[in-house]
This record gives sequence, structure tokens and C-alpha cells, in this order.
Amino acid sequence: MLGTVTAFVAILMVLALRNAAKAVLMPVYAVRDIHRGRYVRGLVLLSCSALAVWSIWTMSHPGRTKAAPVAAVMYTG
Repeated sequence: MLGTVTAFVAILMVLALRNAAKAVLMPVYAVRDIHRGRYVRGLVLLSCSALAVWSIWTMSHPGRTKAAPVAAVMYTG
């Protein structure tokens, strides 16, 4: 039973790493496609990679938090 679970988790890990490698290489594929004359496909890949970078950045870097009012900070209740 434990061997089956370990094998299943290993397969999931390999698939996740494969997809991560594809995502990292997407801008390289886009530049290659543009260089070969496939402009639409290259621009679509570039826009998808830019959207992915933007979404990862916004998830990992939250916006500035609002400062608490002075009265709320001073109140000790």
C-alpha cells in the first residue's frame, strides 16, 4: 500500500515538474516562433507568459495595507 502511494506521488511530482519546466520555457518558445515567422503564435505565447508572471507577482506581493487610525492604535480597551 505504501509503495503504491509513493509511486503515485512520484508520478504527480514528475508531471508537476514537467509542467513547471514548460511554463519557464514558454518565453523561449515564443521568441523562437517569432524568429521563425509564426508571429501570432509567438505573440500569444508571450502574452500568456506575461500574464502568468503578473499573476504570480500579484499573488506573492500583496498590496500595501492600510494604516490603522491613530485612535485604534492608541486604544487599549
